[in-house]
Amino acid sequence: MYWVRVVLGVTFGLIVFAFLDYTLPSQNTVRITNTYSRLTAITPSNQMFYAADDAGTVENAQGLRDVRFIDTVRPNGRVFVYRNEDTGWIWPPYFKYDSSNLHGLATDMRSTVDHPRWVAVTAYGWRMPWLSTYPNAISIRQVTGADVRTTNWAALIVLTVMAIMLLTFWRMWAQFRERTIDPTVARMDAGADRARGRFSGWIDGIRGR
Repeated sequence: MYWVRVVLGVTFGLIVFAFLDYTLPSQNTVRITNTYSRLTAITPSNQMFYAADDAGTVENAQGLRDVRFIDTVRPNGRVFVYRNEDTGWIWPPYFKYDSSNLHGLATDMRSTVDHPRWVAVTAYGWRMPWLSTYPNAISIRQVTGADVRTTNWAALIVLTVMAIMLLTFWRMWAQFRERTIDPTVARMDAGADRARGRFSGWIDGIRGR
């Protein structure tokens, strides 16, 4: 039973970590190299990582969707690609409806390796090449250089609130267990001990005859 609880606890922790890692915003300093739209295949295996149809996206009869993309390069030279879709009112609750404006801003901020223009891109999601998924860009702002490390205040605030809620729940559970569960278990154990004592006495009486 102990190992079952350990496995369940680890599994739950991994699920929570993956959920937060995908949903919470991340920030990266990059240089934008290109912006474009491309017909993208939305399949059952990656559909959950793209915006829903009611967010304003339209797919053709072949299941292809016209998705905006932002090509970037990080300071270490690594290429990284973002998608640019509205989120609508669905999860995650970013309520993004300005993908057209963001596309125009990203296009205006393009730069070359000889004359770099560094920006901080806020996005959520995962880049998984084998599933053709991309983080969804939420906002873009210019920074002073490639060495700028922005503070991800949104993620910090959410994590702080969640930590406070978890601590509050833990304290409430500890008090509930101390006041209700532990005394009940103790009474049940005492009753079981008395029952076992009576049963043992009854068995001893039968054997003594």
